[in-house]
Amino acid sequence: MKKMLLGAAGLSAVLASCGTGVAPDGSGSGSVTQVRTEYRTASGQFVACDNVNNVVATTQVSVYFNVSGNVQTVDVGLRGNTTSQYDANYNARATGEQLAAIGNGSYRLTFNANPATGGFLPQSIVVTPNRAKVKIVTPTSDKAGSFHAAMTVNTGTATYSFNSRNILNGNVDVYPSCTVVSTTNEDV
Repeated sequence: MKKMLLGAAGLSAVLASCGTGVAPDGSGSGSVTQVRTEYRTASGQFVACDNVNNVVATTQVSVYFNVSGNVQTVDVGLRGNTTSQYDANYNARATGEQLAAIGNGSYRLTFNANPATGGFLPQSIVVTPNRAKVKIVTPTSDKAGSFHAAMTVNTGTATYSFNSRNILNGNVDVYPSCTVVSTTNEDV
């Protein structure tokens, strides 16, 4: 029995590293499909900018994910890719009712991430239903870092985690400064 439980825990860890998570009691599963921001380069890569047109900017982020089974709450956090340390302010909790359903078990969680002074990760996350339009930007400085989304789902009987670190379009490069070139009609 202990070997079987160890195997289940090991499988959950392997799946989470691939962007997929499964509740240990089978009450749910999920995966991140994409992380988008309100800033995108001309080549199509979503980025975050601490300053836009020389003004401190808030970056709106949308995490797109699939879940099956029960969802009571979803915790989302932004994690830096160059260090395992993070601040508790980089987390937010949404109830199942706050998630925007986009069909067939797919959801979107949109929030504002405020840049930290002198840092590359957001200072806080504020869940908001008002989605910004995507802006095409040109970074005016070298990349300062990058982040990915980490999620934990509470099904009511179990919790499970997954993240976007190892998926296509799952990481966001952060630049200290960007210039807006144009605004699209596309929502974050």
